[in-house]
Amino acid sequence: MSEEGWAIDELNQENRREKDSSYSSVYNGAEETIVGQDEHADDYVIDEQNIKSKPGNKKGLWAAAAFAIPLLTKGKFIILFIVSKLKFLFVFLKLGKFATTAVSMVATIWIYAVFYGAKLALGFVALLFVHEMGHYLTAKRVGLAVSGPVFIPFVGALIGMKENPKDAVTEAQVAYGGPLFGSLAAVLCLAFYWLTGYELALVLAYVGFFLNIFNLLPVHPMDGGRIVSAVSPYLWLVGIPVLLYLMITSFNPILLIVVILGVSQVYKLWKNRHELSIYYEVPLRERVQFGILYFGLVGSLAMGLTYALELLA
Repeated sequence: MSEEGWAIDELNQENRREKDSSYSSVYNGAEETIVGQDEHADDYVIDEQNIKSKPGNKKGLWAAAAFAIPLLTKGKFIILFIVSKLKFLFVFLKLGKFATTAVSMVATIWIYAVFYGAKLALGFVALLFVHEMGHYLTAKRVGLAVSGPVFIPFVGALIGMKENPKDAVTEAQVAYGGPLFGSLAAVLCLAFYWLTGYELALVLAYVGFFLNIFNLLPVHPMDGGRIVSAVSPYLWLVGIPVLLYLMITSFNPILLIVVILGVSQVYKLWKNRHELSIYYEVPLRERVQFGILYFGLVGSLAMGLTYALELLA
């Protein structure tokens, strides 16, 4: 189980120590009721009625939700990489770009609303939509044929690539568009919190920072791995040890799959290094530009994530 799962598991252990049969607990100064937890799954249901009945400080509650939601999407990067290879998935796209996006988005919002409430579900899916539209618009700008975003509950969202990028620069440009748009959306949520004090906006800001910085890990097939391919694909060798460390300190099967895919991509690059050398030929000036853009965005997201987490604490 991941660190987010442990946080809520510890919360339940505290609940069992209470004599009150209602299982009321205090987490970071906010009272909340845990409706139930499946020990073999990472899905948690929070009693919305108790949330509404406590108009006071709810930052601890929002912190718990902020930890739980990223957990639901950690598998996105791997599962989407696999299902994007399956031809039958794109039969669904015959509905048309906008119809497919709308139907899948509404279905995803409805399912998340069952677990987290309509407002949180709507905001979370909106963050995913902005991220994917970053990929979509960038792909269109560089002339790649892609489908509109498709949402898959408890997995994430994706755009279908109808053709492969011609080189590492094009791949990096399309990959960078998603985290860039997603980061701007998180900043807007944080700004809305500053202006209104609306705590849900702060939770969404944290989620947006977290999802995008995690996605920027320099490991293929995540966005970060695709971006650094225009700097040096050997930066994948930096991302893999980071994932190994995360897997050791907080074991999660998803992290293991990411490591396996990352190692296989490095092996593929080494094995076919002569054939792929043309694909990864990038002028020095563009390598420097992508390096500045990549590390600048990672640093900005790290500061935003730290700041949002401090406010939630």
